[in-house]
Amino acid sequence: MLSRLNQIRLFDRIPLQLFLTLPFLIEMFIIVGVVGWVSIRNGQRAVNQATSKLRQETTARINSNVSELLTISEKINQLTVRTIQQEALDISDVRILEEVYWRYLNTFQTVKGVGVGNRTGDIMGMFQRVDAGQISYFLEYANAETAGNYVSHRLDDAGEIVDAVVVERQIDARDRPWYIAAVEANGPVWTEVYTSVSEVEGHTLAINLSQPVKDAAGELQGVVSVIVDLGQISQFLESIEFSPSGQIYILEADGDLIGSSDGRNPVRIEGESVQRLSASDSQDPLIRASAQYLQKATDHFTQIDQSRQLDIDLQGERHFLQVTPLRTSSQLNWFIVIVAPESDFLAEINAQRRLTLMFCLMAFLVSAGLSYLTSQWVVSPLNRLNQAVRAIAQGDLHQTVQAEHIDELHDLADSFNQMAWQLQMLFGQLRALNQELTRSESRLKEFLEAVPIGVAVHDAAGRLQYINRAGRSLLPSQRLPSSAHPYSQEPITALSQSVASFADLPILQTLAGATVRTDDVDVVVDGRLINLDIVATPILDEQGSVTFVITAFQDITARKRAERQLIHNALHDTLTGLPNRELLNQRLEHALHLAQQPGADQFALLFLDLDRFKVVNDSLGHLVGDQLLVKIAGVLTAVVRPEDMVARFGGDEYVVLLEAIADPQAAIAVAERILQTLETPLVLNDRAVVITTSIGIILDTKSYQSPSDLLRDADIAMYEAKANGKSRYEIFTPGMRSTAAQRLHLENDLRHGLERGELRLVYQPIVALDTGTLMGCEALMRWRHSSLGEISPADFIPIAEESGLITTLSTWMLRSVCVQLAEWEARFPEQALPKISVNLSAKDIHEALPAALADLLATTGVSPALLTLEITESVLIYRVPETIAVLEALKQLGVSLSIDDFGTGYSSLNYLYRLPVDYLKVDQSFIQRMGQRGRNYRIIETIITLSDQLQLAAIAEGIETAEQLLVLRTLGCELGQGYYFSRPVSAEQVAALLTSGRLILP
Repeated sequence: MLSRLNQIRLFDRIPLQLFLTLPFLIEMFIIVGVVGWVSIRNGQRAVNQATSKLRQETTARINSNVSELLTISEKINQLTVRTIQQEALDISDVRILEEVYWRYLNTFQTVKGVGVGNRTGDIMGMFQRVDAGQISYFLEYANAETAGNYVSHRLDDAGEIVDAVVVERQIDARDRPWYIAAVEANGPVWTEVYTSVSEVEGHTLAINLSQPVKDAAGELQGVVSVIVDLGQISQFLESIEFSPSGQIYILEADGDLIGSSDGRNPVRIEGESVQRLSASDSQDPLIRASAQYLQKATDHFTQIDQSRQLDIDLQGERHFLQVTPLRTSSQLNWFIVIVAPESDFLAEINAQRRLTLMFCLMAFLVSAGLSYLTSQWVVSPLNRLNQAVRAIAQGDLHQTVQAEHIDELHDLADSFNQMAWQLQMLFGQLRALNQELTRSESRLKEFLEAVPIGVAVHDAAGRLQYINRAGRSLLPSQRLPSSAHPYSQEPITALSQSVASFADLPILQTLAGATVRTDDVDVVVDGRLINLDIVATPILDEQGSVTFVITAFQDITARKRAERQLIHNALHDTLTGLPNRELLNQRLEHALHLAQQPGADQFALLFLDLDRFKVVNDSLGHLVGDQLLVKIAGVLTAVVRPEDMVARFGGDEYVVLLEAIADPQAAIAVAERILQTLETPLVLNDRAVVITTSIGIILDTKSYQSPSDLLRDADIAMYEAKANGKSRYEIFTPGMRSTAAQRLHLENDLRHGLERGELRLVYQPIVALDTGTLMGCEALMRWRHSSLGEISPADFIPIAEESGLITTLSTWMLRSVCVQLAEWEARFPEQALPKISVNLSAKDIHEALPAALADLLATTGVSPALLTLEITESVLIYRVPETIAVLEALKQLGVSLSIDDFGTGYSSLNYLYRLPVDYLKVDQSFIQRMGQRGRNYRIIETIITLSDQLQLAAIAEGIETAEQLLVLRTLGCELGQGYYFSRPVSAEQVAALLTSGRLILP
C-alpha cells in the first residue's frame, strides 16, 4: 500500500528550499496571472475595434485617390475624341492634336503623356519627364514628312520647340500595344502594366488607356492613348500614416505589385533588364509574407469579390490584414492590401498593463525574498555538504566539511571527512598504475598519428576502434567518442554511420581473412565525394581467426579529377565547353549502329554555320567573337532536349544531333526554334548583336554508313541554305550533292577560264541626264564558257567571292581597262575620252592596292583622271579608319571614287562625309520601283539631296523608261545609265562612237 502511495505522489524528490518557498510563490503567481489576463483581454477588444475602423477608412481613401487618378485618363480620352468629332479634325495628320495635348499636360499634372496614332501608322506623342527635379516637355512623332524617321522635340514652358533630335528608326503606330489593344476591344481599354522611368527611383510602372477614334460612318480613324505613371500610387501610399511598421500595397490578381508604401520601386533590376516585381518576392518581409499568405488562402485572389478583414500570424506575430478589390474599372483586376502588426496598436495599452503587472510583481518579489532568506538559513549547510560529495564524485578527493552547530549536521560532517581520507589513499595507488599504462599506449598512438596516410582499426565485428589524425582529417565524420583512452569502451559500428560510412570500404572481405587493395572506392564525406586508395589487412590470432583489421587509405581525388579532366578536354571544345568533333563522331557512330537495328528510332542531324560571323570578328574584335560563340552554344543547348547533343564542329560551325525523334517534323521544329530564337539580339559587352545562321538538315539517316558521309551531306545542305538567302534551313536531297559538285566544277572552270581567255569586258555608257552626252562607261565582266556557253555574272561572281578568286578577277579587270584606255588615248589623242568605272569588292580594298595601281598606271601610261573605282557600302562595315586611309591614298593618285548601290548596304553617315568619293550611285532597285511620290521616290530624293549637300555627283542605275528619266531630271540627278540609253557594248562599239563623234544618247 505504501509503495502505491509513493507512485502517485506529485514529486518523488523535491529540494528543501523549494519545498519551503513553492506554495507561497504559486499563490502569488496565480494572482498576477489573473490580473494580466483580464488586462490583455480588454486591450485586445479595443484594438480590434479601432483597427477595423481604421482599415476601412484607409481603404476608402486609397480607392478614391486611385480611382481619381485613373478616371482622369478616361476623361482625357473622352475629351480628345469629342474634340476630334466636334471640330472635325483630320487625324491623318497626327500633329493636329499638338495644341490640345499641350493643354492636357499643363492641366492634368498626374498624366505622364498622351499620344495618337492613325490608321496609316503615323504616330505623335507629347510627354512630360522629370530630370533633377525639373519638368521637361517633349513632342515626338513619325509621319510622312519625317521620311520614316522618328523626330523628338524638346519644348519650353510655353510649348515652343527648343531643340530637335532625328532618330533613324521606323515606328508604326499600328504595331504599338496600346493601338492594337484599342482596335481589338473596339472601345476604351487599359493595356498591360509595363516598366517605365520614375522621377525618384529611376524605374517604376506605367499603364496606358487607349480609345479608338471613328468617323461618322463608324470607320476607324486612329487611336488616342493616355500614359499613367503608377509611381504616383507608391508615393501616395507612402504618405499615408497608418501604422509605424505596417504596409499598404496594391497588386494585380497574378501577384505583381502596382505600388507599395515601403519606399521601394515595384520592379526588379538585373543589369539592363527591368522586370515586374511580384509581391511574393518583395524586399519588404511584411509585404512578401502577407502576399504569399493571400495567394495561398484565396486561390490567387479568385475568392475575393468584396472587402475581407483577417487576423493572421505572420513572422511569429499576430497581424491585422484587409484585402479589398479596387472598384475603378472592370478591366483592372487590382486589390488593395493593408497589413499591420498588432503590436503597433497595443503600445499604450501595454504600457498600462505593464504598470499594473509591475506592482503585482514587486509584491511577489518582496514575498519571495523573505521566503528565500528563511529557507537559506536551513538549507545552506546541507548545500555545502552536497557540493563536497559532488567534488569527490568528479575526482577531487581533497574535501573537508566544517562542522555545524546543529547536532545532526555535526555528526554527518565528521563521517564525511573520514570517508574522504580513505578514498585519497586508495586512488593514489590506482593513479600510479594507470600512468604507466598510459605512457605505453601514448607512444603507440604517437607513431600512428605521425603516419601521413589514414589508418583505421576495426575489431572482428567490424566496429571502428581507432582512426588516426590523417584519417580523421580525411573522414571527419569518423570520430570516436571523447575519451582519454585511445580505445573506446563504446566503439562506433561502421554500419551505423550515414556519411563516409566504413560499410563502403572493403573491410568485409578483410574480415573473411583476405588482404584487399583497391583505388576504386568513392566515399561521400560531409556532402563531398572523394576517391580513396585503400589497403586493408587482417590481424590473425594463434588459431588463424581475424581479431582486428588494419586499413590504410589516402585521398586520390585530385589524381582522379585530373584523369577525368584530361578525358573531358580531349572530347570537348575548350571555348564553349560543347562536345568537339571527336565526341560527335563517336555519338554519330553509335547512332548509326542503333539505326541499323530492327525497330530502331529515327535520328536527325542539323549542321549550322553562322551568317556573316567574320563581320562580327573584324568589326568588334575576336574577343567579342569568342563571346558570341559561347552565347550561341548556350542558345542551342537551351533549344534542344537534354538527351540531344550540341557540338562545336569548328570555327563558327555547330552540329545538333537529335536522337529518338518521333517523326522528321520534330527536327524541322528544332531548326525553326533556333532561327526564331536568334531573331532576338544578343547582348555582348553592352552591344546588341544580331546574328543569323544557315542550317542544313539530314532526315533520312538510315541509308548512311559513316559519320563523315552524314556530315558531308549536312554541310552541302547548309551551303544550299546560304545560297538561297541565309537565315533559313534546307533539307538535304541527293540532288544537292550534284549541285555542289557542279558549283565545284564551275569554280575550277573559272580558275582556268581566265587563263584560256574566256573572260571579256563590255562597257555600259554613263550619260549626263540633262543633255544625254556620253560622260563615261562602267566596265562589266562577261564569261563565255567553252562548253556551257554564256554564264551570267550572277552565277559566277558569288562563286568568285566565296573562293577568293574575286581579287584575281579584279586585278585582271583593272589591267584590261588600263590597257584599253591606253589604246584609246593613242587612237584618239585630240578627243576627250569617257571615264571608265571599275567595280572593286571589299576584299580588294587593302593597304597594297594604291601602290599596285600606281605601278599599273605608270606601266600603261594611262591618265588617272580617266579611271573611276566603284566600291560598295560593305567596305565600311569594319576597319573603317584603315579603309578611309586606303581610299585617300587612291584619291591622291588622281583616280575618281564612287560608292556603288548606295542605300542598299551598311553605310554610316558618320563616315560618309569623311570619304574622298566623287559619286553616289543610286541602286537600280529604287529606280525600277520608283513610282510617283512613293517610298522609293522619297529615298531617291533623299540620296540626291544628300549628294548635293556633300558636293557629290549622283548616278542613277537601271533607267529604262522616259518617265523615269523625266523624274530623275526633276529631282536634279546629274548622271545615269540603263537600257534606255544603251545596253552594255563592246570596246569596238565604244571606239565606233568615238570615231563617229556621236556622243549623244539615245
